[in-house]
Amino acid sequence: MRVDAQTNVNGINAQFLYIHRISLIAIGLWPYHRTMLVQVQSSLFSFSTRLLTTFLTTELTVDFVIKVLSTTLFLLLCVIQYNSFWINTHVVKRVLENLLYVCSELNDENEIAIIKEYGHFAKRVAIGFILLAMYGVFVCSFLPILPRIFGIFFLVNKSESHHRNTYIMTEYFVDQEKHFYFILLHLYSALFIAVATLLGTAILMTGYFIHFCGLFNIASYRIEQAINSHEVTNRKYKSEMRKKITNAVDIHRKTIEFIDFFLYNFEGTFILIIMIIIICLSLNLFRIFQALSENSIENFVLHSILMGAIFVYSFVGHYTGQEVTDHYNYIFSTAYNVVWYTAPVCVQKLILFLLQRSSKPYGLKFGGLYITSLESFASISTASMSYFTVMYSIQK
Repeated sequence: MRVDAQTNVNGINAQFLYIHRISLIAIGLWPYHRTMLVQVQSSLFSFSTRLLTTFLTTELTVDFVIKVLSTTLFLLLCVIQYNSFWINTHVVKRVLENLLYVCSELNDENEIAIIKEYGHFAKRVAIGFILLAMYGVFVCSFLPILPRIFGIFFLVNKSESHHRNTYIMTEYFVDQEKHFYFILLHLYSALFIAVATLLGTAILMTGYFIHFCGLFNIASYRIEQAINSHEVTNRKYKSEMRKKITNAVDIHRKTIEFIDFFLYNFEGTFILIIMIIIICLSLNLFRIFQALSENSIENFVLHSILMGAIFVYSFVGHYTGQEVTDHYNYIFSTAYNVVWYTAPVCVQKLILFLLQRSSKPYGLKFGGLYITSLESFASISTASMSYFTVMYSIQK
């Protein structure tokens, strides 16, 4: 049965983690398969530089700074995310190997069914991310060429400068009218790489933490089975009960170690990303209201997509953190609710040791202060709205 269980778990991982593997291979971040695509971040960085150089050639105004930063910060977020995963490749590899190792040790059919269920959910989340990203890229890809299409079919004034139709302020120090399609190609490359970076890293992180929730659920299952499945009448059952409780505590401890190790290495990156998200949401929300007042459909669509992408990225991250906390707390709720008083004294001591950890709140914490939860997400949204209100009042 042990061999069959390991085979089933390996099959589960091959089935539900292949999307995560392909998403990182596409951008050169998969730790086991490095390709020439490891240099793709240079294209994204160079395009970000082109955006910033507009500060050198254009008169600085509040509206101009907001217009440039609303897109530049989004690309900067992608650059930071890419480089953080590039630097911490060993972390991605180690966490994956440890996760697969723990799953390979599962030999109970119900435990395998639990991890399989969470694998199904991770797969659905990954597919949902991919569909949203494809939709956003498809819409953004047509924005720069819509005026030309309208010009062909509706004879729009052709004297309009074509380079302005990219709807993103850039400076290439060349004739942007003459080299419009090369600039457009560079813009598309940066857009695709940015989306692929956010997509790949988001799919990987959510996949990891969804499986961590599954391991917490397995710990709860082991506690329930240990206490409620046997009548304590002889030494054999006492020994088996003690073994199951020990296994529950062990998988609980290992899961926490995996999470803490991952967060420790990405702590600085995530704090910086949270700050950028707050500013970027405020700027893009302000640009949306500007586009509405100017009747600019293209700018409205562009900044709506950017804001939507950041909003979804932030919400999923905080929701995942909330789920990890809830699954963690559910372990202690299970330990409280089982008929622990029927267990032998040695088992009661193990349960007491486990319950002691419930006295200390747990969450995905960064910098010792910020905890990812739905409450924190609401705080980010409130802060973004506050900054938007300040910018809007200044404009008025």
